[in-house]
Amino acid sequence: MTMHNKKREDGGMRPPYLRTRALTAATAIAALAPVTSVAKTYTCVLQPGVTQCPAAQGYVSAEPRYGSPNSMPVQNAQVSLDLFDVQPEGADVFTPEGDSDTIGGTFTYGKAGYQKNQRFDGHYQHARRIGEGSRARFLLDVPISVNHVDGYKVIFKFPGGGESSPIPYGGATAVYGTINAGVELPVSQNFLITPRVGYSNLQAGEYFSHDAELVSGSVTARYRLPQVGRGDLILGGMAAYSHTLDTFLSKQPFYMKADYWTLRGGLAYQLPLKARMFGRQSSLRASYVFTRLTGEPFMPYKSIHEAGFSMGVRAREAEQKSRFDQMRAGLLYTHADNRFADKAGYDSLTLTLGYRF
Repeated sequence: MTMHNKKREDGGMRPPYLRTRALTAATAIAALAPVTSVAKTYTCVLQPGVTQCPAAQGYVSAEPRYGSPNSMPVQNAQVSLDLFDVQPEGADVFTPEGDSDTIGGTFTYGKAGYQKNQRFDGHYQHARRIGEGSRARFLLDVPISVNHVDGYKVIFKFPGGGESSPIPYGGATAVYGTINAGVELPVSQNFLITPRVGYSNLQAGEYFSHDAELVSGSVTARYRLPQVGRGDLILGGMAAYSHTLDTFLSKQPFYMKADYWTLRGGLAYQLPLKARMFGRQSSLRASYVFTRLTGEPFMPYKSIHEAGFSMGVRAREAEQKSRFDQMRAGLLYTHADNRFADKAGYDSLTLTLGYRF
């Protein structure tokens, strides 16, 4: 990773954004940025050398650039391989369905160490067949996230005595979105490959080290095993490459030239239920997905686990009667261990709602 500082208007140079590492007492305090609306005060006892203080490590759980479950590479990966429910048609994507539009919305509440965040996500997808009667489809996804971190203060107690004044964390909001386009190519009746390209843009303040841009390319594979028990089993895998940019679309006091790789894989099982919704057959879908982030040695959260279930209507296009035919709601749990502080693991719950028309 190469970092380029840009000169500030006051003639100084903005220090590089402090990435997660084995923090000493000095670097823990240097990581902080001015914030407002601070609500609660915690005390952190620092040990000689490496600290396990949740405040010194947990704050990066909401980092939108990279290395966290709330980052742009993860947002892009979730769009490229979605085995949960933002794309409500589920296993029916393997049928020769027609054009469609999908709208999804989620709310996430997360916690790592002392830090708590709330994230609101909106997701729009347009799918269009490439030629009449073709199963190949052009896909356009536009997810947008608004991530807010609650404010709090931390008092650091130093080895050998003494303590700092209350240091503020959080109280900041970041907005970021992605434009992701790809072509869904059927290899066989149950096997799909989807190459994609994407552009992500972050608008954020000093707490999140200001704006950022990211371009990415990915390849996703999905395979369906039909009639496993009473339902269908879907296996998926994805590999993505991302590179940072610095253009007129963002204001970056300094630019970090970096390359990231994201690997993602998982499975989903969709089971038809006897109960009916809106006069149609309903289904239960359970999924598990593992995401691995690479490319930067100081990434605090490299391994991300997602497990969830959703309920909705399992319908095919030829049977559609109303928009409710494609509605689905669910609950997703996310966990990621912090590589540098065992008390700063990230956990979150996400409520989802989506429908296709």
